[in-house]
Formats: sequence, structure tokens, C-alpha cells
Amino acid sequence: MLRNLVAIILISIFITSCGGDDYYNIATFHAKSGDYEKAIEYFTKAIDTNPKDGEAYYQRAYCRQTIGGDNELIIADYTKSLEFKPNDHEAYMNRGVAKMAIGKNSEAIVDYIKSIEINPKYSVVYANLGNVYKLNFDNDKACENWNKSLELGNENVRERIELNCK
Repeated sequence: MLRNLVAIILISIFITSCGGDDYYNIATFHAKSGDYEKAIEYFTKAIDTNPKDGEAYYQRAYCRQTIGGDNELIIADYTKSLEFKPNDHEAYMNRGVAKMAIGKNSEAIVDYIKSIEINPKYSVVYANLGNVYKLNFDNDKACENWNKSLELGNENVRERIELNCK
């Protein structure tokens, strides 16, 4: 009984004395375990403790995106993360996905193109760019980007090319 009480007290002290890095580490543990809701909670605590933790914004956005969260919040978090790491091609691509999900296709295109400028060998972003062009009824640009994605090794676009491109 006394041992349990001591353990509870120690855990309470640890939780209440956590710094941003501690919260970030706890959040990362939950994310890796697949408990994205709990991860979001702890990434939020990490951000509250250290509002300049760009990686915590990125990871919170990624967790939200993984569980189909509010795209406006996802976009805001990726935007904040990009303030601290402006050359993060994945943040641009993922923000583009969130923008595309809410019909902001022109803004998604800008993000995808920025991602490509930073990392022109990232096949997935070309696939996404092809998808948004297809949504905008620009089949030529869709096919061009799907073919580039395939050229870079993304076999997932092969069916789209076969169905839509000559």
C-alpha cells in the first residue's frame, strides 16, 4: 500500500514537473503506439510549454491528419511548423493534402510545388500534384505529374496513368 502511494506521488511529481521536451517524448511514445488522441494532448502540452517547438507543431498536425482531424487546425499547425523549419518539404506536402481535402486546390498546388522545389525527388508529392490537377480538370498536368511520380518509383500511380493518360 505504501509502495503504491509512493509510486503515485512520484508519477504525479514527474507529470507536474514536465518540461516541453518531456511532453514531446511522452507524445512521441503515444504516437508510436498508435494512440494519436493522447499524442495530440501531449504535443499540445509541449507547445504550451515551448511555443517555439516547431517539431511539436508538425507532429501534432501529422497525428491530427492521421486520424482525420480538423483540416483547418492541421493547416495551422503545419504553417506554424514551417515558421521554424521553412525547408521542410513534407510539411508543405502534408499541408497541401489538408488544403486539398477542404477544396483549396489552388493553395494545395502552391504547397506541392514548394515541396518539389525543396526536394525534387519526392515521388509522392508528384502523385498528389497530379491528383489536384485532375480535380481541377487539367488532365495534361495530372498525367505529367503522375508520370514523374512513376519515374521516381511510385508504382501506386500506375493505374491512374492507365485510366487517364494516353
